[in-house]
Amino acid sequence: MINTKYIILIEDNDELSEIARKILGKEENKYQIAKTDSRTKSVKEALLSVPDLIIINEDSLEYTDIYSLIESIRKAKEYTITPIVLVSEERTKEHKLDMLKKGIEFYIKKPIDPDYFLYTIKNISRLISANRCISALTGLPGNVQVENELKRKMASKKTYAVLYIDLDNFKSYNDKYGFMNGDEVIKFTSDVIQDAIQRYGKKGDFLGHIGGDDFVAVVDYENAKKIGRTIVKVFDDEIVKYYTEEDATKGWIKVPNRKGKLEKYPIMTITVAMISNKYKKYATTLEIGEDGASVKKKAKTIEGSTFLEDQRRPRS
Repeated sequence: MINTKYIILIEDNDELSEIARKILGKEENKYQIAKTDSRTKSVKEALLSVPDLIIINEDSLEYTDIYSLIESIRKAKEYTITPIVLVSEERTKEHKLDMLKKGIEFYIKKPIDPDYFLYTIKNISRLISANRCISALTGLPGNVQVENELKRKMASKKTYAVLYIDLDNFKSYNDKYGFMNGDEVIKFTSDVIQDAIQRYGKKGDFLGHIGGDDFVAVVDYENAKKIGRTIVKVFDDEIVKYYTEEDATKGWIKVPNRKGKLEKYPIMTITVAMISNKYKKYATTLEIGEDGASVKKKAKTIEGSTFLEDQRRPRS
């Protein structure tokens, strides 16, 4: 459900899309396939969703030739590193080499062997995850994928929510308990968020780790509040496990401040700031980020763990 790989399949009939959905459909919602025809306008609109992978059925192309199609995709800087899989009946070495030179990554010959097709896509997906700033600590996607996911949601025209999540008093915890224990808290926080999304979310929901104690979830609006409030409740219930019994009972720790003077810091809490396109339409990821930062700043003025939804309407 979380962090589904998004695939654009380009063909001018339904031959490959039916096969691909049948093969990849067994992979527990790991892949989302969107089909488009090869007309320039159709391809351009489909690519606005920033796919993780592009599959082309060469033999089906009616509106363009394969050379023009690949060239048009590779011209756009957003897709220069997006892997392209070409499926074709053409078996000559010259044609395969020509396609590889033009910029495709993988060439699958027809008739399609289901196992070969499946493991080609799975292995490409693994490389995508490994090469796109995956967090070594949590295994979650980083800034690049967060940016792409926001673009996908804006292009989809669906109602979505973005949850900006981070910890309060995390630095003071690190100062007293050390970075190794701090890393365990980050992994715990990641698990709490993922569990909430798995429990209440929908297919295609996304979670990214943008560094430190900062996470971004992009989810369907319908269940976003339930997800956010669940994160807050579970975190508060379980965070005390990462403190000594004495500190947990007191409800605070003492850590030297910048001047070296001991200062009290409360047990860690969590902030979940939610924005959505229900009340305001967003044209850029920059606008989303600015509103997210604004809501999170306001949420942090509230004592304790907080879930806060932005319900501001744009000024008329």
